[in-house]
This record gives sequence, structure tokens and C-alpha cells, in this order.
Amino acid sequence: MSKCSTNKRVYASESIATDALIEARIRFDHNTSKAVYLCDDCGGWHLTSQGEMNPRLKAALDNGSIKKEKEAFHWQKKFRF
Repeated sequence: MSKCSTNKRVYASESIATDALIEARIRFDHNTSKAVYLCDDCGGWHLTSQGEMNPRLKAALDNGSIKKEKEAFHWQKKFRF
């Protein structure tokens, strides 16, 4: 994984960053990331809480799949050995 002067995690493509955006909203209760952007410094993609909400994230929030995945993740953590 490459480094960036922003100290943010770098994703190789918009698609991978969008997947990470959705996963972050599922796994971390207080995550406020809502979009991805192409960084001028490193040429990679980052998550951000600024700007308009990513359409895939909005659809997942609207159709309830984020909520379902959050609950499933919660129970997976609870029953891990």
C-alpha cells in the first residue's frame, strides 16, 4: 500500500475505495465517511466525510442493507472465539 502526505489510507481504485467506504460504515459505529475522492498528492483514492454522499452508499443506507450488515457484523463479533 502506498503512502500519502495526508496520512489517509490509500486505495488503488475508485471501486475499491467505495467498497471500503461501505465496509467502514458497517464496521465502525461512529464513521462519518460519505464519499471517496482522487487525491492530487498521491494519485490514490481516499475516504472523506465532505461533499455529496456516494450513490452506492446512499442506496445501501436507503434500502436498509447497511443496517442489516451492521447487525450481522455485531453478532459475528459477539460469537467469535
